[in-house]
Amino acid sequence: MAGKTYINNRDNDLSEGLKQLASYLNIPTGVIQAFKSECFMRRYNKGQIIYYSSDQPTYVYLLLDGIVLRETINEDGDAYRKLNKEQLLFPLNHLFRKIELNEMCTAITPCNVIGIPKDMLEYLCKNHEDIFVRLFELLSATQCQHIEYNMALTSKLAKERVTKILRYLCQTVGYDNDEFYEIKQFMTIQLLSDMAGISRETTGHIINELREDKVLFKSNKNWLISKDL
Repeated sequence: MAGKTYINNRDNDLSEGLKQLASYLNIPTGVIQAFKSECFMRRYNKGQIIYYSSDQPTYVYLLLDGIVLRETINEDGDAYRKLNKEQLLFPLNHLFRKIELNEMCTAITPCNVIGIPKDMLEYLCKNHEDIFVRLFELLSATQCQHIEYNMALTSKLAKERVTKILRYLCQTVGYDNDEFYEIKQFMTIQLLSDMAGISRETTGHIINELREDKVLFKSNKNWLISKDL
């Protein structure tokens, strides 16, 4: 049913999810399983809000499957958008800091998510050097992605901006299929125009040009993007 969150507390499913978290952090499963009672696993339907926080956040989330849209909103109402796919831990920028996180996270496709208390992850970092190093690597990789996205947004020509945003999306939420990338199911002209900060009409014209140039194809709801883009 739309609008309803399904909470999955079955021991087997939560344990399996925590195994994925341990693998993601490159640590023994037992280190995480000891804190099992403090974690939760939930399934969200397309369009559901996973969290909306204007206060100090208390959880970090591992996206087990699916795609989410994260929007950071400033006091003027401007939004900075990020798309994330499965096997990502977020948000990490508030660890070891007391900050407000004006961020809304929405499920773009059906998603399974594990919630991990922020305090627990900070405790593990202080007691397991390997976890701290791994999270630092992940945070650094995220910052590099943000820089690439910001550089794409500085392009003055609309077609150049859309092209660079598509390349960025291929790297972050696309799937590598040898000669092309595949962005599955969720991408729309409206979402791409929001990401690029360009009108929907202009974005639509650019996508049609890319299709005519045979560097972008649509198959059902999937976007296939040539590596020659």
